[in-house]
Amino acid sequence: MDRKITINDVAEKAGVSRQTISRVLNNKGDVNETTRKRVLRIIEELDFQPSMQARSMVTRKTNTIALLIPDITNPFFSEIVRGIDRTVRATNINVLLFSTDEEVSREVSCIQLAQNYNVDGIILCSPRLDEINLRKLISSKLPVVLLNREIAEMNKVYSIIVDAQTGGYTAAKYLLDLGHRSIGILVGPAYADSSVKRLIGYKKALSDYAVPLDESLILHIDHQHDKIHENTQLLVKRNATAILAYNDMTAAKIIQSCTEMGLEVPKDISVIGFDGIPISRLVNPRLTTMDLPLYEMGEMIANTLMKMINGEETHTKLTVVLPLLKVGQSTRAIT
Repeated sequence: MDRKITINDVAEKAGVSRQTISRVLNNKGDVNETTRKRVLRIIEELDFQPSMQARSMVTRKTNTIALLIPDITNPFFSEIVRGIDRTVRATNINVLLFSTDEEVSREVSCIQLAQNYNVDGIILCSPRLDEINLRKLISSKLPVVLLNREIAEMNKVYSIIVDAQTGGYTAAKYLLDLGHRSIGILVGPAYADSSVKRLIGYKKALSDYAVPLDESLILHIDHQHDKIHENTQLLVKRNATAILAYNDMTAAKIIQSCTEMGLEVPKDISVIGFDGIPISRLVNPRLTTMDLPLYEMGEMIANTLMKMINGEETHTKLTVVLPLLKVGQSTRAIT
């Protein structure tokens, strides 16, 4: 037979329905053993290779989810993706991975493409797409888990966010407790909710310690982390005794820039990171950072989406992950 063998061909030869073939393929228990063996023998004889479409015709599921992240090279997302992939792999779920490069047009096209593939659910980190268009794009029938994004009053949409405000506050408070009063901060893009909230936390800590806010010590970097060296130089010239970094990768580059300027961390300047990615333990000196359970967050996201797909109760539509201070060797007390 020259044409591709279909599930209908197998069903016809076996004398059973397509639903029965699907139950055998998916190892469901409601098929008697004699029928199961006959179907498996015919599948082997015909060399039938079940397609995603064939499975979904009967089960109404493709056993595939879509995962959209802004930057696959960012270790923050790499660890989360690892947790997601290993969790869903154990349940024979496939992952379609899209890296959107924080481009709105690509975010839109990737969401539409995922829906065209009839995925069973979507995990989405969308820092730039505005809420109105995000609501339009997300089908109310399709389970969606948002990372670091919250949409109120929308069915089948679940959010897992990092408490960036508490993280920014705790990091700044730690430096203040060490005696620092001139604390520079490199925050991410202004459109990112995590950047906004982290800056709020930083400002609140200064206010609680009655330290005047110096706007010149607040500098922004884009999602490509350009100008970190130049911004580090500016903060040093403005007499910052400590720098609160946007994330651990930024902190590592700040330490490198300080070394190139002949400064020693933490003797001459303290640096604190955010995220707790593996590189934080490899940087010399080992980073003080606001640690996050990234792999476990991936597991949580995957398990939540699986529950939604299977129609199970998820109890709450929002989970907040609290970053915890992990003291390394890149900060010190000053008098």
